[in-house]
Amino acid sequence: MMKPALIAALIALAVPAKAADHIKATIPVLADTAYAMYHIAKDKGYFAAEDLDVEVVVAGGGVATPALMSGDAQFTGSPGAAIPAILKGAPLKLVLVTQSHPSYQLWAGDPSIRTLADLKGKQVGVISRGDSTEAATRKVLQAAGVDPASVAFSAMSFPQGRATAVLNGSLPAAALTFDDVAMVEGSPKVHLLADISTMVSMVVGGAVTSDKMLTADRPRALRFMRALIKGFRYAKANKEQSIDILLKRQPNTPRDHYELVYDRVVATMTPDGTVSDEIAQQAIDENGEVLGIPPAQRRKLDEFVDFSIAREVNRQLDGEGWTP
Repeated sequence: MMKPALIAALIALAVPAKAADHIKATIPVLADTAYAMYHIAKDKGYFAAEDLDVEVVVAGGGVATPALMSGDAQFTGSPGAAIPAILKGAPLKLVLVTQSHPSYQLWAGDPSIRTLADLKGKQVGVISRGDSTEAATRKVLQAAGVDPASVAFSAMSFPQGRATAVLNGSLPAAALTFDDVAMVEGSPKVHLLADISTMVSMVVGGAVTSDKMLTADRPRALRFMRALIKGFRYAKANKEQSIDILLKRQPNTPRDHYELVYDRVVATMTPDGTVSDEIAQQAIDENGEVLGIPPAQRRKLDEFVDFSIAREVNRQLDGEGWTP
């Protein structure tokens, strides 16, 4: 006669293991320090620990936001591109903000461009139309008294595409991430026009999801956010290991490139993945003005952001004494 323990073991073997819940998350570039937390959460097993099978897909904000709205993706790491859609009524919310200052600089390769005013009528490269690179550049132009409408913004989302184009002279100027900047600085062919990272406070990086995910599928959203926030904490605390993970995605990039970029990006990061009501409201007002939405018709703060899961996860991790 079989022992009960043996019978239980045989039954367990006969029952197929439950598949992990699938989630698709988009990020605008493959191996950028600002989005390392997505790769870290995957490689360190944080997603797997939450019984999640997360597919991280590269997609510019102009593609990522429609995918989020259609349900093809459940999260996107492109808040800057999602904000205009939210302000126009899309049922989405910012749930994590990892940078309160954009990690961008404005560089020019055209020697005739010496000031921001010289950009009038010129092409300026951004990652994706309507995303945070464009929004931040618009803010800098407006502050300098230059009408952003006088500039021809051009989307170039492929890795280091803008940096390469500025270096070879095919693009007059571009908003470059710190990863891009590491490619161009020191070259006599280009020059810095404006350090956007020190001139602008805005919502950059993090995560956006749908209202449906936050209500009908909230437990799964919480599990995803728990893993992602672990990745965020790890990225800030472990420079060398984070660079190792990025190099797995982009092995042809010299390590000293990421060594240079890492500290610059971390300096722009938020303490806990949230921002103040003031910064969030600023994002509503500035983008609403650009979109021509009257103040009375703009989304309210609680229709724009929902940091409740981020705060819950941070309380849990702190209570557990979790450290990366």
